[in-house]
Amino acid sequence: MKKFLLIVAIGFATVTFSQKGNTSSAGIAYKNYKSNLMQGDYETAVAELKDAKEFIDKSYVHEDTKDDPKTLMYYGMIYINIPMAAQLAGDEELKNVDVEKAFTEALAALKRSKEVDEKGRYHEDIDQFCNQLRVQSAQLGVKMYEEEKWGEAASALLTAATFADVMGITDSLNYYYGGLAAFQVDTLMEDAAEAFGKTVEMGYLPSSSTYYYSQSLQNLGKNEEAEAMIKKQIQRYPNNKDILVELINFYIGTDRKEEAIKALNDAIELDPENVQLIYTAGTIYENMDDFENAEKSYLKALEINPKDGNVLSALGGLYFNKGADLNNEANTLEFGDPNYDSMVAESKEFFKKSVPYLEQAVDASPEECTYKVALRDAYGKVGDVEKFKDMKQKASDCDAGQ
Repeated sequence: MKKFLLIVAIGFATVTFSQKGNTSSAGIAYKNYKSNLMQGDYETAVAELKDAKEFIDKSYVHEDTKDDPKTLMYYGMIYINIPMAAQLAGDEELKNVDVEKAFTEALAALKRSKEVDEKGRYHEDIDQFCNQLRVQSAQLGVKMYEEEKWGEAASALLTAATFADVMGITDSLNYYYGGLAAFQVDTLMEDAAEAFGKTVEMGYLPSSSTYYYSQSLQNLGKNEEAEAMIKKQIQRYPNNKDILVELINFYIGTDRKEEAIKALNDAIELDPENVQLIYTAGTIYENMDDFENAEKSYLKALEINPKDGNVLSALGGLYFNKGADLNNEANTLEFGDPNYDSMVAESKEFFKKSVPYLEQAVDASPEECTYKVALRDAYGKVGDVEKFKDMKQKASDCDAGQ
């Protein structure tokens, strides 16, 4: 029994030495690859890299060396170089390597090497390797971004950011701009979401990162995930109005008016002089047929900016529509109904009420067709024939363009 155990022990020791020998051989072949590459001897360089791959493949999967930091380091370095070497020499064997899978596993191996390398023997080698590729990728990414080659820019910038991850560097800038580039390409929306997920987690440009992360998730049909993320960001940045606005827009986009109003009121508390927020609240109230709160919102907005054309038109339109609704309701009454005259009279009062606001809207933005058409119709409803004719002429170009 003792002899058997001794033989087994010797056997295991021999296997371990053999696998470590494969790692050392892989390292030598990899260094030869780099040397020949620098000299421009691509054929020899590729042959050396194939040898390095053959050696490292053996030790990388073996039980005794799969967590060896040196093995993991060379696996990462070798496999990251495979796609470039395949292109340089047109080698079919290397071309058949799944590039995306190889790159992902190579990065994981480099990270793992640093984790298990308690003495830090290979940390500097890995950091130098990654930093060189990080700088090269970032430079290429910036160039592609400036040329609006979004797919190439996203790939290069996000690659730079992943090399920074291995180095233990928080590369929020490359994740952010890589995400922006990916966001421009429908097929890269997953990459955009992943990138902005990183920047949100890092706290980099929280408002903008939240917006793009939310939009990326929504484009992927992940509305629940987007909503949960925005709410989490609101808890993290309770005084950030822009993040609240993203939640408001999310609710408006998903037709959840009650929740949109609640979020809007929260945002208005943070920024009570923000006309756009108050105006938006008015439009939502109006869509909810809440005339009283819509009117209050528009009037409040005009107190802050009396010359805002959008708000003037909205308030004028609110009164005009109220008059039209009353007039239409009156026309549905039975002939001789005693309420008819009072309803028609009330409708005219709302038409009259709309006129000054619509006039101010036209004065503020004389080229805006919708304002001129609304004012023309309001003049018609109140029976001001001369002003109706004048505004009809001014709005004629609007009708022609419809």
